[in-house]
Amino acid sequence: MTNSPSLHILIVEDNDNLREATHELLVQHGHQVTAVSCAEDVDDTPTRDVPDLYLVDVNLPGESGFSLAERIRKSHPTVGVVLMTARGQLEDRLLGYTCGADNYLIKPVEQSELLACIQSLARRIKSAKPNEESELVLDVQALNFRGPLGTVSLTYPECLLLMSLSRAVGQKLERWQAMQLVDAKDKGLSPANLEMRISTLRRKMDACGAPAEAIRTIRGFGYALSCRIKVV
Repeated sequence: MTNSPSLHILIVEDNDNLREATHELLVQHGHQVTAVSCAEDVDDTPTRDVPDLYLVDVNLPGESGFSLAERIRKSHPTVGVVLMTARGQLEDRLLGYTCGADNYLIKPVEQSELLACIQSLARRIKSAKPNEESELVLDVQALNFRGPLGTVSLTYPECLLLMSLSRAVGQKLERWQAMQLVDAKDKGLSPANLEMRISTLRRKMDACGAPAEAIRTIRGFGYALSCRIKVV
């Protein structure tokens, strides 16, 4: 066991043996671990909350690890992102850091190096969490949302949608669930109108200092809340 804080780590690795071995290693060192084989599964795999750290292989089938790292960093600014690959050229490493990676490990990665990397990132990740959670608050009674940059008023459907996203498994809702929350009386809200409503809510959250794309659209599924908020 390491002395680092326990993290929720999501492994994205298409090599079955390596994925399973990394999963076992991290569980043995006290971490909660979810493992998937491709970038697309990151959106489709329910988790209790947003992972603290993502271990991402660069050469994935479908969407590349570079693209996934960029998406993760945009939607979750405070999480850890570590890229792992046999591609050790300088231009590849620079691209990885440009995409938002905290570290870029060259395969084969020694277990001791991986654990040291995670231990180093764990301190920063855990210290950032309390501030993130305390700064974004949804006040259900007052129908407002407040953050470090100010407070905005919400409509009742916006408040209900945001509260439901914050409490859903993995902070994700399918499109039909979001439509029922926004249009409870079933007046025929179209997907385009739903997207407009959510864009308005995003702008309100952004004005309060929430991360960019605080509500992320998941193609073919629905929506995900990309930050932690406190509901009062």
